[in-house]
Amino acid sequence: MLIVKTQKWLAICAVVLSTLSSPASAAEEFAPVSGFARSFILGTELSDATITVLESGLKLKTDSHGRFGPFLYPVGKPITLLFEKWGYKTTQSGTFIVPRDGLTGPHDNITFQIPSIETYYLLSTIIGVDFDKNSCHVVTTVMAYGKTLDDPEQGEPGAKITLTPSVNVTPFYFDIFEEGPLKGKTNPFTKGLTLTTRDGGVGFYNLPPREEPYTLSAEKNGVMFTQARFICRKDVFINISPPGGPMATQ
Repeated sequence: MLIVKTQKWLAICAVVLSTLSSPASAAEEFAPVSGFARSFILGTELSDATITVLESGLKLKTDSHGRFGPFLYPVGKPITLLFEKWGYKTTQSGTFIVPRDGLTGPHDNITFQIPSIETYYLLSTIIGVDFDKNSCHVVTTVMAYGKTLDDPEQGEPGAKITLTPSVNVTPFYFDIFEEGPLKGKTNPFTKGLTLTTRDGGVGFYNLPPREEPYTLSAEKNGVMFTQARFICRKDVFINISPPGGPMATQ
């Protein structure tokens, strides 16, 4: 009887040890994520907006200064946020992999630049794009080294941006107002640009949806850049605002 009980105890211990040593049972790491939302062009802080984590369904509200979080999220996992507020265009962020240090600092938090509904459709008219509801549309900022959304000009001029996988869509590069009351702000009126300006803004419109992320890459002689990724869903507008877009690393 003692031998049988001992064998059962050893078997139980073996199962427990096996479970504890299994990678699936290892404690999951979490890191903080935070960010803020502002209106496009004017930079007004957008309070009481709903921020949804698409991967988990978690919902947050922006405070009186447009900030949300910090909240904890699994390290090494992708995260995509969605902004919603009455009167403003529903906007999706890029998709980021959460590092061990989290996404909370001025150079790695998740920010939103949100156009009002009127501004969104006015821009489509100015740019000359007819938005297809069966496609997605993305804009981003190709950033100079060390810049954030709080800098008056964030763009790295003279860069060319490419999309992977490649699609037959021509990027629209935004100019910058050089004088007047909007000096330093995005200028959407200039047509035919083939490289970024000091604004750094660029958009791809009417992209075919896909389950895997698209990747945005920037190229400029003598400069290395990070990359940005986004999920393209049907009838979705994506704005990968600073510091989430491709950034010069030197």
